[in-house]
Formats: sequence, C-alpha cells, structure tokens
Amino acid sequence: MREWFVLFRKAMIVVIVALLVASAVLQLLEEDDEGPTAAEAKVAALSWVGGGEAQPPRREKDNWEVDVRRPDGSIVQVTIGDELQLRGIDEELGPAGTPAPDELRGRARDRAVHAAFWHIGPGTVVGVERDPNREIEVGVRVGKDQIEVRLDRRFRVIEVQPEDPQDE
Repeated sequence: MREWFVLFRKAMIVVIVALLVASAVLQLLEEDDEGPTAAEAKVAALSWVGGGEAQPPRREKDNWEVDVRRPDGSIVQVTIGDELQLRGIDEELGPAGTPAPDELRGRARDRAVHAAFWHIGPGTVVGVERDPNREIEVGVRVGKDQIEVRLDRRFRVIEVQPEDPQDE
C-alpha cells in the first residue's frame, strides 16, 4: 500500500509540474497575440518615415501612433497597425516648425475655430487641419482636457470627442 501511495504522489507532482509548464507556455502564446510592442512600433515608424527621432509610441484603439521629428524639423504622426503595417502618416508640422500642408490658414481656419467655440465654448486651439476626406478637425484645450471637434465641409459640427493631449 505504501508503494502505491509513493507512486501516486510522484504522479501528482508530475501532473502539477506539467500543468504549470503548460500554463506558462499558454501565457507566452497569449502575449504574442497582443500585437507589436511599443519598441517595435517605434522602429516601424522610423522605417516608414526614413529616419529621424521618434517620441514614445502611444496606443490609439487597435493601432500605435508615433510622432517622428525629421532632420528638417518637420513632425509626422505615423499610425502603425497590429502587423506593423502603415495605416497613415499625418503631417503635424512642416520644416522648421512651419504649419503642415493640411493645417488650415486664414479665413477657413477662423471659421472652423468659430464653429468649434460656438459648440463647446472657448479654449486654446492646438490644431486645425483638413483630413483627406475633406472633414476638418479642430483640437481645443479646455482647462486640462483636450477636445477634438470634427466639422464637415460647410463648417457644421459632426462630432465632438475627448482627445489625448499627447496626440498633437
């Protein structure tokens, strides 16, 4: 009877060790399914832009966003997908800190800011840019919060949402 108990105990130890090893392997596999790391997103962004200095990547839904300052002083926001594919490049600032090509200027900028302020109240404008689909994004800082107001081509508000201040 004692031999049976010793064999049973050894078998249980083997089963427990096997379960622990299997659990650790499954946990490693699950971590791989989470997509690329911040470091991998940073390397991918730099390769898509062709070099420069990358800021720390940040998560935006299922994507990574990385701001990269090019040697000429321009800044681009690179959006990287879950397989390190390029999802988009958004010019934030042109060479030497000048406004990016998609930044609104003049009367159009004034109209966009006025429409945003009329809807959410006054604040500090951090950016006014036109998207490829011709919609306008007005970034406004109100107190400690940052808000993005999206406008259509006729400067009508179509969406208001909180925004990450690090996203500008």
